[in-house]
Formats: sequence, structure tokens, C-alpha cells
Amino acid sequence: MIIRYLSVLIGLIFLPVAALNLSGCAEIQGKGKIIKDVIYEHQVPASFEAPLICSIDERASSSLRFKWFSDNGTIKGDGESTIWVAPSVPGTYKVGVNVTDGHGWEDASMVNVQVVPFGDSLINVSPEISLQVPIWGDKSIGERHLVNPATTAEIECKAPLPMFSKYTYAWSCNGGKIQGIGVKDGTASRIGWISPGVPGYYTVIAMITDNSGNTSVGCVYFNVVNPSCCGGSVTCGVQ
Repeated sequence: MIIRYLSVLIGLIFLPVAALNLSGCAEIQGKGKIIKDVIYEHQVPASFEAPLICSIDERASSSLRFKWFSDNGTIKGDGESTIWVAPSVPGTYKVGVNVTDGHGWEDASMVNVQVVPFGDSLINVSPEISLQVPIWGDKSIGERHLVNPATTAEIECKAPLPMFSKYTYAWSCNGGKIQGIGVKDGTASRIGWISPGVPGYYTVIAMITDNSGNTSVGCVYFNVVNPSCCGGSVTCGVQ
């Protein structure tokens, strides 16, 4: 009798725990958060391309569908990462993503991006750019430079604590040429970018991932202008 009583008591104790565990599993697989964060540039120069990355909760399903949206500008493709072309008019704009998993559950996240005038008025004839990668990842950092056609810019990503973590670097651009040792195999923390011969707005992007899966993004926004672009303006010079 005592043994039977203890068995019933133990069952009553563990029943709520089991129910909680089942509820937790359902939350992870479906109704819980799918999106961990949206990695984006908080300030983007008007008319420039900027990357957007949806950071996914590690417990989420692997079969996910992404749909990016914005209240202005242009989205170029849907996926875990995409490109947003900022509008030509400065202001604050909403950009977001809807994610659906294989069970039909949805999650959404939206951020405010400030679109700003390019601002720089000094032509940099030999840019040497150093981007400091955040320690904890899931961040975006950026710089702006005014350059002439056929200018070579040296861009370096300085990763924190390199002795404790291994980093991979995925470089891309929407014009010009990226060169450097280790670009193809993802080991290049430093590259050279040669600006194209055609004036325009160009973005060089570095996606940096550590061995824990944390991702950071470095962006360099280049406004490529002809040497005679200033028209005699006293605010435009060379540095």
C-alpha cells in the first residue's frame, strides 16, 4: 500500500513538469521566437545599397522562408540575408522581415533605419580603412568615403580576440573589383578594392562570422566622383 501511494505521489509531482516540457518543445518548434535579431546599418547614405541579415534562433526549424519588406527603397531578393537600396530622400524608414517555418508558424521583426545625406566633401586619394569588428557579434559597422575612379582602397577588418576565435570573411561589392590573398577561401581580413571607372554609389560589404556562429557586418560606402566634380567648390578638396 505504501509503495502504491508513493508511486501515485511521484506521478502527481512529475506530471506538471512533463506538461511544461511538452509545452516548451511546442514553443521552440512553432509558436516561439524564430528571429533572434536583425543585423542592419543604423545609418545608410541616401541611394546606397546596404545589407540586411536575419539572425535565427538556434532552436528554430531549418526549413524557413523569408520575406523582406520596407516602406520605401528597394529590396533585392529574399533569403536569410538581402540587400536594401536606400531611398534618395533622407529620413527614417521601416525595414523588416517575415519568417515562416515548415510548420506554418510565423515570426516578424521590424527596425528603423535612418537614411542620411552622404556628407563627405573631401576626396580621399588613397583610403586606408580599418573596421573594428564588435566583440559579441550580431552588429553592423560602416564608413563613408569620397573617391575618384580607379582608386585603390585598402580595407581591413580587425577582429577581437583572434587568439581565441577563428573568423571567416565573405566580401562582396556592387561594382569595382575586390582583390587579396584568401578572398575566395574566406580567410582574407584585409582586401584591396579598386573603384570602377564610372561614377556612382558603391558599397563594399564584409560579412564576418566567428566559430560560435556570431555574425557581424562591415560596410564601406564609396561615392565615386570625377576629379572635376566639385566645379570649383571650396568645400571639396583632397585628403
